[in-house]
Amino acid sequence: MSQSTALKTPIVNETAEPPETGPATSPDPQPAKNALVAALQDQTMRGPLFWSIIGRSPIYLVAIALVVATTSRGSTYLSAGLLLAGYTLGVALLAPFVARRVDRYGQPSVLLITGIVYPVALIGFVYAANASLTTQLACVVVAGATNPPLSGCIRSLWSTSGSTMERVGLSIEAVLGEVFSIGGPLLLSVVLFWGSADTALILGGLLAGVGAIGFAMTGASRATRATQAQREATGERDPLGALRSPGLVRLLFVLATCGIAAGVYNVAVPAFVTAHGSAQDIGLIFGVWGVGGIIGGLWYGSHTLRQPAERAFAIGLLAMGACAALVLLAWDNWSIAAALFLLGAVGAPVTAISYQLVARTARADYVTEAFTWAITVSLAGSAVGAQLGGLVINASDTEATLLAVVVIMVAAAAGAYAMQHRFADATEAEPVS
Repeated sequence: MSQSTALKTPIVNETAEPPETGPATSPDPQPAKNALVAALQDQTMRGPLFWSIIGRSPIYLVAIALVVATTSRGSTYLSAGLLLAGYTLGVALLAPFVARRVDRYGQPSVLLITGIVYPVALIGFVYAANASLTTQLACVVVAGATNPPLSGCIRSLWSTSGSTMERVGLSIEAVLGEVFSIGGPLLLSVVLFWGSADTALILGGLLAGVGAIGFAMTGASRATRATQAQREATGERDPLGALRSPGLVRLLFVLATCGIAAGVYNVAVPAFVTAHGSAQDIGLIFGVWGVGGIIGGLWYGSHTLRQPAERAFAIGLLAMGACAALVLLAWDNWSIAAALFLLGAVGAPVTAISYQLVARTARADYVTEAFTWAITVSLAGSAVGAQLGGLVINASDTEATLLAVVVIMVAAAAGAYAMQHRFADATEAEPVS
């Protein structure tokens, strides 16, 4: 998540311009470097990108390990669900206010604090195995609330790195989202082979802490320290913060709708796979979906966007609705895997474009908070969608649930199309005096 100073000073490669040469001395033309490769090799962003990957690699590991650790202690799944809900609510509800501290004081101080408190809270949960459920709940809520805001920080840095670098960097973020969703459970499996769920929680906390502290020490992050004037601009006297931007609020409604669709799939896809084969295939099917997202994100990062971002966003959502219709037509696990692969390949570029729109609609001194609100509404939408999916399956069948996703995605596309010209009104993003 980013910082106000960085918004005033775009991050660029500090390479000297070549001297002018005449016709007789013109150098040999250099082949154009792939934009994705150039972004990965950028000296300014290389460090933040590396540490953000380290710090975010256990995102999915911690959530799953929390449930496994709780049940392995002899507790019920009801207790496990309560603890996971506490952790998730800590992330979803308090993260935007942690991000506001980033916008107000700069990235390093907040990352250093959360990089220490987060692993300590998880270690406290591990050693509170014999303590009361209330104590364990307090530990996981603190852990969720202090989860280092690395996603918002790195996306904020990308959003100030110039138009081409921004587009490519945010597409890398979309790819990494898929990588983390696949790699987290795999990492947990490796740890469980050698140790326990408690070991996985401690490892996850330490990885997140090390990543946050390493990120805070990079030059790009240190350059985001806010001035006194910027601290006053993002002070507590404006409780709405990033939500003061109508363009961002409109975008958040669309993202929440997409989150509902994702939540429905989290219930409907496992139900479909189990009904048409074996529950052991669920991980494979979700893995294929993630691989499609990785390929789609890499493709998008290597190509130039020819449509305005807001129009491409609406078109992409409609294309996702079409892919959701293919999922509805699936007749076995092979066919649903193919349809989800296509859905992932289309969805990753749409995710990257949504990041661009978040940066565009955010108020100048609330960029980190804006990115965090996007995560929060997606999580909230996913929770609602999971409940909706369960209700529809119980009342009808899996096909009706998959049909609901098609309807939701078409509605999201219609909303994005109707509001496309109101996503990026610069005058709306200014603070209200």
